[in-house]
Amino acid sequence: MLKDVLKESGRVFLLGNEAIARGALEAGIDVFAAYPGTPSSEIGDTLSKACEMLKGKLDFVMEYSANEKVAVEVAMAASLAGKRSMAAMKHVGVNVAADTLFSFAYIGARGGFVLVTADDPSMHSSQNEQDNRWYGKTANLPVIEPSSVQEAKDFARFCFELSERFNIPVILRTYTRLSHASSVVELSPLPEKSFEKVEWKKNPQRDVILPAHARRLKIELLDKMEKIRKYFSRWDGNWIEDGEGNIGVIACGLSYAYAKEAMERLGVNLPVLKLSSMYPVPDELIEEFASQLDGVIIVEEVDPFIELHVRAILPGLKVYGKTNGFFPMSYEYNVAVVEKGIAKALGIKPSMDYDAILERGRELASLAPPRPPVFCPGCPHAATFYAIRKVVNAAGNAALPGDIGCYTLGINRPFEGVDTCVCMGASVGIACGLSYVIKDPIIATIGDSTFFHAGLPALVNAVHNGRKFVLVVLDNSTTGMTGHQPHPGVSSAGCGIEGKAVSIEDVARGMGVEFVEVVNSYNIGKLVETLEKALKHDGVAVVVSRQKCAILRRRELKAKGKKVRPFTVTDDCNLCMKCVTEFACPALYVINGKPVIDAALCIACGVCSRICPEKAIKPAK
Repeated sequence: MLKDVLKESGRVFLLGNEAIARGALEAGIDVFAAYPGTPSSEIGDTLSKACEMLKGKLDFVMEYSANEKVAVEVAMAASLAGKRSMAAMKHVGVNVAADTLFSFAYIGARGGFVLVTADDPSMHSSQNEQDNRWYGKTANLPVIEPSSVQEAKDFARFCFELSERFNIPVILRTYTRLSHASSVVELSPLPEKSFEKVEWKKNPQRDVILPAHARRLKIELLDKMEKIRKYFSRWDGNWIEDGEGNIGVIACGLSYAYAKEAMERLGVNLPVLKLSSMYPVPDELIEEFASQLDGVIIVEEVDPFIELHVRAILPGLKVYGKTNGFFPMSYEYNVAVVEKGIAKALGIKPSMDYDAILERGRELASLAPPRPPVFCPGCPHAATFYAIRKVVNAAGNAALPGDIGCYTLGINRPFEGVDTCVCMGASVGIACGLSYVIKDPIIATIGDSTFFHAGLPALVNAVHNGRKFVLVVLDNSTTGMTGHQPHPGVSSAGCGIEGKAVSIEDVARGMGVEFVEVVNSYNIGKLVETLEKALKHDGVAVVVSRQKCAILRRRELKAKGKKVRPFTVTDDCNLCMKCVTEFACPALYVINGKPVIDAALCIACGVCSRICPEKAIKPAK
């Protein structure tokens, strides 16, 4: 909770992401920028509220950036001016920011700069399972990985110090189970400081990455990384624990906690090397640890990153890891997974039959009715996809490129409105490419936040190249899937300040789109009519389907003391079931063969009443 994050001192119960935010505050952060993405979102949300609450005591700047590349550039600029800054994002967001990040590594930090990457093993809310430790290796940047919520706070603060000590950007890697874990955290005092602007000090020999400069800076960067490698071999964030036997454990980040509990369950006390610095790998420390051992068990998520390095520097050492089948190559770890791997390496049985337990769990789970994720009751996206499906059915067929957000649920029946989903903004680029090679009409969908994040360049490209397709912007006035953060299309901004709302339709017209229409998502008839007209337009057509997120709409009504007047199914119903089979609102269900509306779930959007052919759905009396 925010009040705990902002306490002066003591022990408090924090979420992992809240702990990272607290660490940034303890470090006296000056500028924070982020694009929200699970599992990183709470870092930005916490600092946005803290920024407002701490004004006049611990002043800093916080912004929700248009995308992750912009977030890194904003924070980088602050660092170049000598300010402490942080950018936070989920793991795939670093892909967006990588162009800036790689060059920033050459330039180097002045004020401490920390990039938080929140990886998502098992892909709880992501399209891939990448291991962002590789960014440290390819960009030549240090990577720190905490093993607990306490370390998440402490290491966030330490990363600023490391960055300034070596004048280099630092990557702090967290992951879903740590970002969303909760634990008691010992706080350090918050500094008191004002935010003051400074004079810009020019340094074009370093800050302008011309080839001649870059060649020199690359050598400097490699020298920095060698010094950091040696530093990590004596850093107290890494340590060796004595144990028994000739096989030891190298445990990385959160896997250290899993390994300790797994050994306790197995009743063994193996030597342990706890690694918190993932890159550059502390070779001397690893060699020291392995010098008295015949083999090492390496416990790490997601890729065999440390394992491959250990195999390279100690070719004669027996290694038990991912590449030889002792640990799985996919999905996140837990104590059971780690215990099974350690037991297999030691040639002993696990403390219990985990496979049988999992099989029993699957059997029990099969007894429960399936609960796939669905649109919220009254979600404007459901109405939009209903209209798209009506138009597609009338057309016979259409390609339907989709994008990242709540609206990706349009893939589900009965809408079946998403044919592709790759990454942020790809729906527009894919629509552009498809328009060259297929004869069917194309209706692409993208959210309002995603439109600003990555949709604009592809839309410019499509207009410039004379492409023909329909782009539906699903505008629910928020970044819905990650927790209702603001974006450039709304007036609210981070830190409780008001920003300038940028009009999606004006942006589209400014890009040269000749067909631009705005329709209320709940107005099904008008939406179908507009989509049919858009398909006939010879060029790119943009339809903005606009209606506030149903969750926000309900909250606003509640705050104003207004009650929702739910709809009900009247006796005029002829049991055609179109409201259930073609629209599928969660507030609609069937009892004894008749559709019924759950008054507690209905938010009175009225869409079901508009699609009922018998007009048998009306506001309840």
